[in-house]
Amino acid sequence: MEYLSSDMARDRSARCLAEMEAILAAKSFAGKPKARQWRFFRDAVGRLFRGNGHSEFDGLPRVQAAQLKFEVEDKLRRFYLRPGRPPEFVFTLVHESELSAYGIDDAGAYPRLAGYSVLVRDLGEERVGLTDAATEDVQPYLERVVATCVDAEFAAYAALPEIKLDEVGRWFCEDGPAYREIMNLVARHSQRGWVITNPMNPSTKRLLAVKVKRAANGEALVATTEYWYLRWWGTKEMSYVYPYRETNHQLYVLHKEPGGWRVYENLRPPPRSSVPSRWHQKRRKIVAVRAKRGLGT
Repeated sequence: MEYLSSDMARDRSARCLAEMEAILAAKSFAGKPKARQWRFFRDAVGRLFRGNGHSEFDGLPRVQAAQLKFEVEDKLRRFYLRPGRPPEFVFTLVHESELSAYGIDDAGAYPRLAGYSVLVRDLGEERVGLTDAATEDVQPYLERVVATCVDAEFAAYAALPEIKLDEVGRWFCEDGPAYREIMNLVARHSQRGWVITNPMNPSTKRLLAVKVKRAANGEALVATTEYWYLRWWGTKEMSYVYPYRETNHQLYVLHKEPGGWRVYENLRPPPRSSVPSRWHQKRRKIVAVRAKRGLGT
């Protein structure tokens, strides 16, 4: 997933603005194009292409800006996953503190509104060079499949202690190692009583970059950069038992099945943080020592 610099985006401003208007005109997307979140989105796009003109959202409180950003991003994600004509451009709202993680070299000078910037991808340009594509929109489709798989995996963890793998089964090959890995992890954590849904749990994930490397003969390779923060809470221990916090590069192997493309295997590096069993054993030793000294937990 390669985002355009601000200068490159402005070179495509006419086409980008036309794409934005087409999105906002879709009843299935905006519903009420003059609603506050869509005015915010329109002004954020305008800030990118037209500079620092006045906006009603200048000086917007941080919490309100975050809420508007969430509403826009959630709708955009659903819109891009819909079937039909692939978009020519994809828009993403990103907080100013995260711009460098998205490969924006001019992060300090990149236009922003209420702390958020609009990043743009040119899908038409990215499709050039894709090998053996069954259709011209296979690349954005494969990227959407991987993005949905990331969401499905996180949703399976968030459902614990219940085991809910319906969405995982929909997007992963059930005979593949990626599905079995998630299934085994969910089963183990359910048995342990580990969850990420206790009050104020900070667990989250973010797909920072995704790019199709190859698609040929019913198999595709898709590379990603991902950030995962899973802070597992033990319902038996009534305390946090294991933090998993990683930003890494992953490689998805997808197979084309009768119902569409699905993830067969996910190749990712081992975590840099301690493995759960060792971390948990170390914690028990610390608790025991503190108890002996009368320090409590």
